[in-house]
Amino acid sequence: MALQLYKMRFREAHFGTGYLNTSSLTFSASQLYSALCLEALKNDCLDEWLAKSQQTDFLLSNAFPYTDKPFLPLPLKRKEKRLSLEHLTAENRTKKGLANLQFIPVDKLEAFLNPERRTSDLVKELLTTQEGLSKKSVIMQKGIDPYEVGVTEYNCSLYVLASQSDLFDQLMTALQYSGLGGKRSGGYGQFKLTIEDIPAELQSRLDVRSDGYQLLLTDSIPTEDELIEDLVSGNGAYHLVKNSGFTYSPTAHEQLRKQDLYKFSAGSVFKQRYTGGIVDVRPDGFPHPVYNFARGLFVGLGEYK
Repeated sequence: MALQLYKMRFREAHFGTGYLNTSSLTFSASQLYSALCLEALKNDCLDEWLAKSQQTDFLLSNAFPYTDKPFLPLPLKRKEKRLSLEHLTAENRTKKGLANLQFIPVDKLEAFLNPERRTSDLVKELLTTQEGLSKKSVIMQKGIDPYEVGVTEYNCSLYVLASQSDLFDQLMTALQYSGLGGKRSGGYGQFKLTIEDIPAELQSRLDVRSDGYQLLLTDSIPTEDELIEDLVSGNGAYHLVKNSGFTYSPTAHEQLRKQDLYKFSAGSVFKQRYTGGIVDVRPDGFPHPVYNFARGLFVGLGEYK
C-alpha cells in the first residue's frame, strides 16, 4: 500500500501527557489507531478495518507538525566513543537547547546531521520555530467539582503518514467530526482533514532503506524474531516509552488495567529498519483484543555523527 500524507488542522485539542492539566502538541500512532478502531465500530466496519490494518504492509506514523513544510522528530543523539576537547566544548554550547527541541523541519535536517553545521545558532533558530507552533493554556472547568484542563492552541497543522486505502480515507474523514484526544465533549479535538501527496524531500528519505542511519517515525517495537543488532553494538540511539492505562470491561462493569508495553520512541535512530507489529495488550480475562499499534516506519538519514 502506498503512503499518503494526511494533514489535520486543529484549533484546540487536549492530548494527554499523564496529567489532565497538561497537553502535548502531538499524538502517537497507537492513539490514532485506537480512535480509528472506535470509529470503525461506530460505522459497522470494524472487521474490515482490522483485516486491512493488520496486513504487514499497513504503516502509520506518529503525528508531527506541518507549517509550509513537514517536520520530523529530532533524531536522538548518538554517543561518541571518543570525545575530544573541541567536541565537548561544542556539545556544551548546544546541549541545553537540544534538551527542549522535539521537532525539526525536513529542510533543516541535512544541516542538523552535519556536526560542523549543528551549531548553537542553528539550535536557537529551531527552538524559535518550534515555540511558534502552538500555545499551551490551562482552562478551568467550572461545576460542583471544578478542575483544570490543559489545552493546546495550534498555529500549525499536524500530519501523519499512512498507507492509503479507501477505507482509511473514509475513517479519517469521519474522525475529523468525532475528534481526537480528550475532552471531545467540550469541543476539543475536531479538525479539518486534507489528503496530500508526500513532499519530494520527505519522500526521498522514505525511499532510503540501506544507506546509513534510519530515523524512527512511530513509537514501536520489533517482533521477537527481528534481531536489532544496533541494541548490542551501540550503533543506535533510542529512548523507551511506556504505554499503559485502562480499558472498560462491559462484563465486569469496571475499568481494567491494560498490559504495559515498552516501545522505542519516534526519534530513535538505528542502522536497520524493522517491521514490528500490532500487540494485543488486553487485561487477563478480557473478552476481546485491545490493540496497540507498534509497527515501525522509518526515514533514511544517511550519515549521522
